[in-house]
Amino acid sequence: MCTDLRGSEPAAEGQAFALHDGQRIVFFGDSITQQGLYVTYVHAYLLTRFPAWDIEIINHGISSETLSGTSEPDHDPPRPHALVRFTRDVAAWQPDVVVACFGMNDGNYHPQDEERFARFRQGVRRLWALVQTETHARLVLLTPPPFDPYRRTASDPRARTFGYKFPAVDYDQVLAAYSRWLVGLADEPDAPLIVDVHSAIHHVLAERRKGEVSFTVSPDAVHPNATGHWLMAQELLLAWRAPAQAGEVAIDVAAGRVTCGDAMLVACHPARVEFTWRAPLPLPHDADWDEQTLEIAQTQRLLNRYLLRITGLAEGRYRLSAAGRLVGVFDHQQLHAGLELGRHQEFPTVAVAHDVLARLRDLHTRRYAAWRQSLEEGSNGQQAAAKSEELAAIRELCRPQPLALRLERVEE
Repeated sequence: MCTDLRGSEPAAEGQAFALHDGQRIVFFGDSITQQGLYVTYVHAYLLTRFPAWDIEIINHGISSETLSGTSEPDHDPPRPHALVRFTRDVAAWQPDVVVACFGMNDGNYHPQDEERFARFRQGVRRLWALVQTETHARLVLLTPPPFDPYRRTASDPRARTFGYKFPAVDYDQVLAAYSRWLVGLADEPDAPLIVDVHSAIHHVLAERRKGEVSFTVSPDAVHPNATGHWLMAQELLLAWRAPAQAGEVAIDVAAGRVTCGDAMLVACHPARVEFTWRAPLPLPHDADWDEQTLEIAQTQRLLNRYLLRITGLAEGRYRLSAAGRLVGVFDHQQLHAGLELGRHQEFPTVAVAHDVLARLRDLHTRRYAAWRQSLEEGSNGQQAAAKSEELAAIRELCRPQPLALRLERVEE
């Protein structure tokens, strides 16, 4: 029997994954979304977990924007108002889901100010109304990630007013207030899905800094690094109730049978097992992610359970090979409990997943550049959404493929 790997508790009735095949998701936001890493990570999860699905991911973040229409006095030119382009960049693309992440710029890097806060609230409600009236999409609102001033260097040490060039050192209190208000929207009728990335990242930072006070996921205070973007992606995927299980194969040697997974036994003895597994891909792992942070965030348990479990082996240590390459040496107890294959960079499907992520990042970068170029040329950028053979090739890489595995006892 396969293990229930969806988290600490099975999903309640009706709590299935929020996305489905054939959907188009438009990401709408400021420079954090323009960076695009959390968008790419979400896409990588969807491709590797559901390779037969055709879900379209579109990144329409543009730097400097606000939902509030406010700007610092010294910001030249003034910050653009994101809602001005909503029809062109969101509604015209007929999305099924709109994921919006704003707030970082909306407080203008000033201390808490009620007028700016009111303008932000008005902007969010206006976005909500536009999604309802101009699309048939489901709105998802991400709270802004934290402002982390520890390593921030003022670009204008002689600034006369607060702003991006000289932000208030306690600016994160503003973002915390904005985030609490956004979270409160969840209690309203027909509310958007609210994803509190601000609190989630703060929790991880607090835990991580118990051993390294200088640790940060936002080196310039504003823009998350790869680890910060993954934490954003993880919180969004969990809010969508994304399945934890990437794949599992289990073999009962005593019974001589496969008890879980799409696998076929070739040889089955107490000291040697050979089998072919039609192996899915795990979630791709970015080499730039901080490993200790992933442990704190429980990424493996919550979103990337990828297990090999073999019971009934004779006592001893076993050499595991996949596709003729050594993966590692493990004792029978480890194999009985289950190996987390996603932790082993030598495992062939882990390497393929790395390749998927690298190709996807490159594709997203080029598609975003093509979209921005099309806007400069005066079109709405629709040609940038054309389904490419390149994406089809990436999806093909994600499909489960037969993988030969061999487990043999090591003679002491």
